[in-house]
Amino acid sequence: MGNWAEETNQKIDSSLKDLKDKDIRFFRIDEFKRNIIRTGNFSSKCGYCQKQKIDINESVANIFEAIQEPGKSRRAYDRLISRLSIHMRKEHGYYPPFYFSYLLAFFGLLAGLLSGFILSLLFPGLKEVMYSIAFVVFIVTSYIFGSIKDRKIRTKNRIM
Repeated sequence: MGNWAEETNQKIDSSLKDLKDKDIRFFRIDEFKRNIIRTGNFSSKCGYCQKQKIDINESVANIFEAIQEPGKSRRAYDRLISRLSIHMRKEHGYYPPFYFSYLLAFFGLLAGLLSGFILSLLFPGLKEVMYSIAFVVFIVTSYIFGSIKDRKIRTKNRIM
């Protein structure tokens, strides 16, 4: 962990020491601090991370105001967290927990409904059965494949 990341996280801790745990979870402070560490680690190789250090410093200076009062500083803070999360996911391979399980289960749901519709047209006497079979088969298999991919990410310690 770089010196910049440690100092920035200490500033956050000192600014928010009286904040409730509920607010810390709601405003994703822990995720923000982890992304600060990752930004510090990748900033020597990644130009986008280097540019985000400026926005992070501005947001850390106003973090107490952003959490206490809705307005411009809170919107900037929320956008920064979203930008950092998307960048870490797309460029550096850090994913939220169960990301692939949920994503592939959604596509399995769509594929199951579509294949159930096609099977119900082919076998009109067994409409409900065909919908059920296709739905269950596709959603279960897609969830299993998503869980396998999530497990690989967990073993590589790439959870956001």
